[in-house]
Amino acid sequence: MAKTDIGLRQAHRIANMPADKRKAFIAEGLPILLESARGLYAASQKVSDMPRESSVLKGHAEEEAAKILILMDIVRCPKKRIAGRIGTLMSWYYDHLSRLLYAEACQWRPVDLKELRKIIDQRRVTHYLEGGMGEFIAPNDLIYQRETRLYADIEGLDDGTLQWIAPGGYTSIFDFKPSALIVAEALSAVGAFSLNGINAVSEVWDDVDFQDDTKSHESDRLIQAMLERLIEEKLVTEAASDDHVGQLYDRWQMPLYALDMKSKVVERSALEEEQERMLWAEIGVTNEY
Repeated sequence: MAKTDIGLRQAHRIANMPADKRKAFIAEGLPILLESARGLYAASQKVSDMPRESSVLKGHAEEEAAKILILMDIVRCPKKRIAGRIGTLMSWYYDHLSRLLYAEACQWRPVDLKELRKIIDQRRVTHYLEGGMGEFIAPNDLIYQRETRLYADIEGLDDGTLQWIAPGGYTSIFDFKPSALIVAEALSAVGAFSLNGINAVSEVWDDVDFQDDTKSHESDRLIQAMLERLIEEKLVTEAASDDHVGQLYDRWQMPLYALDMKSKVVERSALEEEQERMLWAEIGVTNEY
């Protein structure tokens, strides 16, 4: 029986659109997403004296901006690959971990896509070892931080005990705008969100299919080519500044369309085996068999 495709959470249907209609639809939605992210971030500043509530709003702003980066990766994906990747990319649109990884990736400067893949693979595990000698089993910290901002909950520890967790927010002397939002604002300022801008971005980035051996300087080269194209077509907005250009070079990550962003399940038995290996290594004993 076919599902009734009425209501929200219908982004997956973008995958079935012809390329020209898909680009037009994305161009229509990008400013909406940007204003949503900006509004949430602005609200977080209004309640800065309430750390938990402020961090919830800031986190939502970050994830809204990450949706923009996912859509822009659909635009950056080469024509020869898009049919095989767009379904996966659109599944990331609603996936919290994928969005958080997109947001966090704005802070990394890997040398090539292989290094970026390695970082992503480390960050998407369901559980990992924490502590100087891996003595604690901990849940994925991106999801854990998100959930503990939002909800009071019951937490299970690795020794089998349960404890209540009260929601809380991170308090810092410095308050930084989410990097994903900074990138989204820069892309908007340079004219990449208009339909003509989307077409220009697509044509420029179609030049390279990012694989493990693709160096990060290829991304920088394409950013430069994209900016030159947007300037040539007079699409850059009056709001654009040198700072926006710098932020694109500093924070807009290489395309992630070739990577796996979904949660990677790590069994407890595997973690306990790794704990034992680390313990023996610490005391100078290795398994030679």
